[in-house]
Amino acid sequence: MVAELLQLRLRLLVNSFRRSPLGVFGILVGLAAAAAGVAAAWSAAAALHAQEDDYVRRMMVAVGALLLVSAFLVPLLFSRSVSLHPLAFRGYGIRADGIVAILLVFALTGPLLLMLAVAYASAQAWPDAASRDVALVAAPILFLIALFTVLIGRALGVALRNHPHTSRLIAFLSTVALIVGAGMVLVIAAQRIPELMWLVRLTGPMPFVHGYSGLLEETPIGMLWSAPWLASTTAERPDDAWAIIWIGAAIVVVLFAIWASIVGWQLRPTRRLRMTRRSLSTGWFGRLPSSPTGAVAARSFSYWLRDPRYRTVLAVLPILPIVILAAFAVGGVPFQYGVLVPLPVMVIVLAWSTVHNDVAYDSTAVWTHLAARTRGVQDRVGRIIPVLVFGIILIGIGVPLTAWGYGDAEIAPALLGVCLALLLGGLGVSSVSSARNPYPAPRPGDPAFQQPQIAGSSGGATQGFSILLILLVAAPALISSGLWLVNGGSWNWVALLIGAVSGVLVLVLGAGGGAASFDRRGPELLAFAVRH
Repeated sequence: MVAELLQLRLRLLVNSFRRSPLGVFGILVGLAAAAAGVAAAWSAAAALHAQEDDYVRRMMVAVGALLLVSAFLVPLLFSRSVSLHPLAFRGYGIRADGIVAILLVFALTGPLLLMLAVAYASAQAWPDAASRDVALVAAPILFLIALFTVLIGRALGVALRNHPHTSRLIAFLSTVALIVGAGMVLVIAAQRIPELMWLVRLTGPMPFVHGYSGLLEETPIGMLWSAPWLASTTAERPDDAWAIIWIGAAIVVVLFAIWASIVGWQLRPTRRLRMTRRSLSTGWFGRLPSSPTGAVAARSFSYWLRDPRYRTVLAVLPILPIVILAAFAVGGVPFQYGVLVPLPVMVIVLAWSTVHNDVAYDSTAVWTHLAARTRGVQDRVGRIIPVLVFGIILIGIGVPLTAWGYGDAEIAPALLGVCLALLLGGLGVSSVSSARNPYPAPRPGDPAFQQPQIAGSSGGATQGFSILLILLVAAPALISSGLWLVNGGSWNWVALLIGAVSGVLVLVLGAGGGAASFDRRGPELLAFAVRH
């Protein structure tokens, strides 16, 4: 049986190359990337060999914990199906434990076997013989932990496809966890990499970075990576190191039992499944008030969370700080001042991106407003509410983080004033612009950067003029903030006051002007939407 399974597995691997040239090229690229990853792991471990034991411990624990977390989260995020489902063996009279053994053999003879090479690479990082001996014993245990973690994550990822709302929340939390883990590894590595020494400045206002590895050592995902350090000449605790090895073996048994239970649950008779009636939900329309303004806001919320044209904006926002700070680091801008830029840029992108042309993004749906005799003020306020909610959340999170990175909490009032002016002023300017000067936009459901093939103006003048107006609204708050940076004093509170007042004033005037334009130009807006 085992020989036949191995022959079948090898035949499947060979048959994967019997496809189109493009498919074979993709497989070869994937294999090359996997080989490069293994080679990079060995090279990085060899480079750590020359470092002191304490730095090797912190680096190995941080990287190893990130690898184990990734082994669970990456399959959880991207698994849509499994190549060999347990139910495929139900017609062959094989018992559940036999199916578990078959699936395990398939996993051990596939690409996941590359993780064994990565696990053994960690032994090259430790400088003394005692540490390397413990690392060599821990390597196969780490491989098995990673293997069963991948299998469990894949099974849960496939199951979550049937629960889209839950999967979105888990995807968000998983992405945050991976970004935080990668950032911590980067900060720890920067202590020995001259090109990344600017990241070490972050450890000043972030003291928990120093205890990051120590915290992970107390968890199952980090203890085995620190076991070689316990056997080193620095710690001289070999008994504790071998005790952790036995704990790791127990973790393997527990993970195997969890995975086998999942396989057994997948093999349960389907007649025992309860049939549930799918309930219909009105989504945001059921959560917001039953009024014209609430209906417009509900539809706008649906756009922002489901339409790819709007979701692209939300996806770009987390990338902006990374790009801006990296550009400033290359240009030699001090981090203390560079950290002040990303949040205002994110706010203006959110307040301006699609809102300044929101009527055009509605396409032919704008006729529902005219048919229902929706007033312009109801339309404007309904479109403003989602962006205002997202903007308040962004500012509420971003201002403390920016003040933390700057190193002085006194910057918070000035930064808050600038962001309020950009957010509220941007919404006011965009309310007028979208009703007064719409221009052709991507169709509903199209990618955000797919421009329509329309002869004539592409809206460049409207875009540039609206951004200029938003910056003019925020100019007094920006000038007051600059005066505080130079002279100190109470200019930070002046910036807050001016920013809030100017933002509210422009928001009220802009919403009123946009409402009047919408009421007056309703037929023209409908003709524009139908034509474009």
